[in-house]
Amino acid sequence: MKKLVFSIQVFIVTLLAAQLTSCEGFPGPEPISEQYARPEEVIVPGVPVVKGDGKSIYQPTSSRDFRYAAAMIANSNGTMSAWFSTPGGTTGSLPAATSLNGSGAGGGPYPMHSNGNSGAIKYTFDKSFYGWIVDCPGWSTNTSCFHWELYQWNNDYISTLSGTPIAQYDHMNYKDNSSLEINTDNSGYADETGNVKFPAGTYLLYMERISGTPGCWGAGIGENMTVWHNGTELSGTQAFRTKAQYTSPADVGYSAQIRYYTASSVTNDLTWSEDNIVAVAPTNKKADSYYAKDPAVVKAGDYYYMVYTGSTTVVETTDNELFVARSATPDGKNWEKWNGTGWGGDPAAIVSANLTAEETFFGVGEASLIVKDGQIYLYYTYNDQAIDVYDIHLATASASDPNWPAALSDKGKVIDRNKFAANSVSGCDVKYVDELNCFQAIHGVNVNEVNTYLTIWQSTDGITGWEQIGIVTDNTRVRLKYPRVVGNDQGHVTSAVHLLTYQYGISRSSWRTWMSSYQYAE
Repeated sequence: MKKLVFSIQVFIVTLLAAQLTSCEGFPGPEPISEQYARPEEVIVPGVPVVKGDGKSIYQPTSSRDFRYAAAMIANSNGTMSAWFSTPGGTTGSLPAATSLNGSGAGGGPYPMHSNGNSGAIKYTFDKSFYGWIVDCPGWSTNTSCFHWELYQWNNDYISTLSGTPIAQYDHMNYKDNSSLEINTDNSGYADETGNVKFPAGTYLLYMERISGTPGCWGAGIGENMTVWHNGTELSGTQAFRTKAQYTSPADVGYSAQIRYYTASSVTNDLTWSEDNIVAVAPTNKKADSYYAKDPAVVKAGDYYYMVYTGSTTVVETTDNELFVARSATPDGKNWEKWNGTGWGGDPAAIVSANLTAEETFFGVGEASLIVKDGQIYLYYTYNDQAIDVYDIHLATASASDPNWPAALSDKGKVIDRNKFAANSVSGCDVKYVDELNCFQAIHGVNVNEVNTYLTIWQSTDGITGWEQIGIVTDNTRVRLKYPRVVGNDQGHVTSAVHLLTYQYGISRSSWRTWMSSYQYAE
């Protein structure tokens, strides 16, 4: 199994330090004001100027049909091909939740039928958990509503509730006698932190009535448990009936897979196919077992090649590697994965990082692919030492070699993003712009905030001389993530198609996909 493992290349770092001094004139990446104002645009010749014709081209209808981080190709026949990261699947089923209650009379049920009524449970978990469950009657109705908040315990009940919850969820119109749950998925905690479980520790689950006749069934109090009903601590063995789910869906499946869609036009006024074809999914108990996401696709010779991010670690923000698969047609369902020496069989990573600790650093991921002058350019996010520093590295290979993953040549770090270390940034999308005769990269800054903006980088040869040339804010949505420029099947932007797409929003399960046209400043 051959992997391309990168080492520190001092001569490249030294060269880039001199080349990137031109970036010093740009506004700082930190929040600009207390109101989180966006920075002024910096527009010079070659910077894409986004038009005001943006439209939503996809909106999820449930928490299980979201899409993000797409590779989009404008085909020569006037259609568009797209490969989206989408929710994963399972290889097993979740076990029954574990009761947290003890023996003894629990009393109840405990009604919370008036404004301000609430219940709360303090519990110490000795291991990480996915979800916290409480059995709740509705008093023969199916219209009761609860607002739940999860807090890390802080000294006492009042002090804990005066803090900020780490997760929250509204149970609306729940059915009578439901087992309600707050977990890392429905609360958005996994999206915000990258953690699929809440860590071990002491927590307070606070449940407040929104409307209707909510409440909790009673059961004996458990060890390390305290319960409050309407602000009053219950005595003796009284408690709410509650359980914990210690197994996450990722433990019995995978969190992301790549699906293929088409559109009949190359505009932002399009309709996606409903084929819902799974192009690439993780291979169970192998090197990419927990997810396949963030695809980049080009055609070289007789095949389409898809590079994607995968990992054997559940946490999506750590221990990532790059994998590649190929297919003779873009709509293929039978993509062959690179196995280390050839195509097909168990996947082997083509790019890895020398990680100094597990479940700590990002690794490598978020690829871009370009074919130019007989070479494949593979750009990707790289992080193996300093937390929050996500530079862009490059590897190249001959496009005429059908086994090019085995012959990748490391070019090291090409875009130094150390200035953005304190900010949430997206990976770079890199394309070759035919009309400008240069390589161009785009990424978001402050992607989880309302002062999001886009940064533009440029290089003549794609290897050296990368410099930041622009800042784009006009006609873009806030909290935008995964910006992608639509190119052809070689990863080139042609004069015929100028489209920018990205996701935006707070929680991944509700991200919309937006598309705008643009023109290059003269």
